[in-house]
Amino acid sequence: MNWDWERLQRHHLASSVRAVFFQTDHSEYPHATHGGTLFIVKYRGRPHGVTCKHVIGDFDPNMLHVSARTELTPGSTSARLQNLGLATNLGGAAVGSDLGDLCVIEFADDLPPDFFGGTEYPIEEKTVGRSEAEHDLFAIGISKEKSLLLPGGTFALCLLPLRDRGATNDPILRRASARYGQTEYETITGMSGAPVFNLTKQVLCGMVMRGSLRDGLCEVRYADIHNIVHMLHMTQARSPQMTDTRLPLTEAGMKLCGAGLAAWMKPIRSCSWLWHRALVRGV
Repeated sequence: MNWDWERLQRHHLASSVRAVFFQTDHSEYPHATHGGTLFIVKYRGRPHGVTCKHVIGDFDPNMLHVSARTELTPGSTSARLQNLGLATNLGGAAVGSDLGDLCVIEFADDLPPDFFGGTEYPIEEKTVGRSEAEHDLFAIGISKEKSLLLPGGTFALCLLPLRDRGATNDPILRRASARYGQTEYETITGMSGAPVFNLTKQVLCGMVMRGSLRDGLCEVRYADIHNIVHMLHMTQARSPQMTDTRLPLTEAGMKLCGAGLAAWMKPIRSCSWLWHRALVRGV
């Protein structure tokens, strides 16, 4: 497939991507990260963040910085977090799956409606869809290898062309891969939580959960969009008193943790933005 890089870099999905990083109490190292990506969506009129639980790691979720735009500017504030939506009490086919690694970020009710400036990707019937084998895809996220979170550091946006290779043994994951003739990076660390777009159907089709890049072969496992939308629905549709709800399709429960998280975070220092891409030899 011929890849129109300029067009993909201007794709609306790119503006929804954010780096996963955290404020610290250390003046010498004001920001820290394990690497990772989140993206902002709008579901039923309300913005949410979507990412992988494992990118949070041992950091305090209170300190997660979710900026208003992909392009960070010194002094920018963070959206105030209210809850993290996680699947728990997995049963049936969901036991041992990656369902427990899906994470929905619920922002505060008083978040200004224009905080994200229209960069949210809309979750609607016509904008999301499921992939089939041999569909052309791309994933877009943050390269940890090329990013630096110190004051004056650099964030690097990574674009991976892929092709769907079908279902996996995990009921929520699909496999995608591509062989690259040349890349500007040695690993794809940081792509966990990156949205995956189906170019064949022109819809959002999932999110990267894990992957590798070895000897030019990029292998990715990504969560099917069906499960992401289900998580968004359960996070938004719960009653205020409900902390453990059954998900009938997955026999999982919904856990909402961290209610009353810290208010506006410390402003970020400074950074710049770079694009990095893979040169495709054969998808």
